[in-house]
Amino acid sequence: MITMLNGKYVLTLQHVYNASKERVFMAWTKKEQLEKWWGLVGFTTTIEQMDVAVGGKYRFHMQAPNDGMVFTLEGRYVEIVQNEKLSFTWKWLNEGDEAEETLVTIDFVEQDNKTELVITHSAFSKMNVVKRHHNNWNNALENGLLNYVN
Repeated sequence: MITMLNGKYVLTLQHVYNASKERVFMAWTKKEQLEKWWGLVGFTTTIEQMDVAVGGKYRFHMQAPNDGMVFTLEGRYVEIVQNEKLSFTWKWLNEGDEAEETLVTIDFVEQDNKTELVITHSAFSKMNVVKRHHNNWNNALENGLLNYVN
């Protein structure tokens, strides 16, 4: 779902996984696990930096399967509540004029021995960028993460 808040676009996604909150949280916060599922189908992710602590930085490189183009994402962790919440800034380094810092907040909600992820990705200025992120998030969550934790 895409909404507006204070003149900026907000993307909200919800996905349920047949795994514990602890398992899903670790898939997001352990480098060796995140590298196995992160990114679009077919992409290879290399994590250069991942300091999962408030104020800690991350930098991921995602390589496309066909042309080998590398997309680099970086940010810093803003809030971490073990097995409950993860919040971090998000900025693509190779998007030129469309590169802007946004904020991702992930809530991990227990639901009948399953985990519901509620992802809020906010502060987008352009609709075309938020739509692209909507498609890419769904691709990663419905393929990579789902296959990894289930």
